[in-house]
Amino acid sequence: MFFKPQELLDSLFLQTDRDLVQSLDERPVVAFIVEGSSARSAGVELGHVLLKVNGIDVKNPKDASRLIKEGPRPLPLLFYVPDTTVVVAEGEHMVKYDTKETIAPASSKDWKPKYVVVGGIIAQNWMLNMYRSKSEYDIAVIETQARRPVSVKVKQFSLQGARIQNDWQGPQMVKYKNKLHPWKYFVVLPVSRNPIKISSPNLTSLKPVHEGIRRVLASQQRDRGAPGPNTAAPIPRQMPPPGASPTGRGQYGEYESSSRSVSSNSQYPHSNYGPPSKDPYSHSAGPPGPYAQPHAGPYAAPSGAPYGQQPEPNRDPYAQPNGTGYPYGQQQQQGRPNPVSDSGGVAGERRSFHPEYRY
Repeated sequence: MFFKPQELLDSLFLQTDRDLVQSLDERPVVAFIVEGSSARSAGVELGHVLLKVNGIDVKNPKDASRLIKEGPRPLPLLFYVPDTTVVVAEGEHMVKYDTKETIAPASSKDWKPKYVVVGGIIAQNWMLNMYRSKSEYDIAVIETQARRPVSVKVKQFSLQGARIQNDWQGPQMVKYKNKLHPWKYFVVLPVSRNPIKISSPNLTSLKPVHEGIRRVLASQQRDRGAPGPNTAAPIPRQMPPPGASPTGRGQYGEYESSSRSVSSNSQYPHSNYGPPSKDPYSHSAGPPGPYAQPHAGPYAAPSGAPYGQQPEPNRDPYAQPNGTGYPYGQQQQQGRPNPVSDSGGVAGERRSFHPEYRY
């Protein structure tokens, strides 16, 4: 599914240089791919810019869709891959939103599996939508773009005026007896609805949605006239209450070694989206944050690394096996920001920066 570059400034191209977006004019950009489709199997990724279909230059999404529909199979597609990061804020998580409690449920069975999407291509960027699965989200996107009523069930929440509970600590942790590893979760506090708890057994999987919500809250703070940067970074976080230690009551925030996390204050805490003294996801030098490993915790190896992993100096904890790390909630695209020429090529083009796929 293709969109114009300017239509993606609040989603996929949120952190893309505006000059690069303008240079693409109305070229079709891949903004959505159905899981299991032939395009996905061929290697097409979000953010790829379509240049040619079967050797024919394409200028806009409408022409691209028509030529792909009418073209022979297999169909060669030529893409330009910008040197940018594609922002994605969605994923499969366990959620809880039907109680007034701001702590994790006592049992892992109380969570519901949902495919969580922050904004996206069919909703306002301040909307939080939950689907029963990724396949049902795909159906919702296809039906919305076809201007048909959405036939799948979706749970919608507004993030306008919301905040994240104790976000200065980073995600909290809860241990369940029937789970091998503790779950990480954070709590969104809407203006007039129950708290929304979003969790994942894997911290890396939790990041895209967590960071997506943070970006929305940061944008709202700036729109209200509060001081802040002109970009999506740094991400907003709550400051600790006066007199609180930088790391909270434990290495991972509010944590109890029994079957649930507990909080001494169930009321919504006061929030402050000023710059934090410590990024809860940062492993750089500085005062220890809730994810620092100053000493061995309950799930740390003797060296202090979590879950028996040995720490590696000067290495991004979220880097890929080849040593290249992806920014939080983003997919790294290879290439460089060369403007696309009117002839369909790339100025000073090199073959590796505009791959051709057969669809």
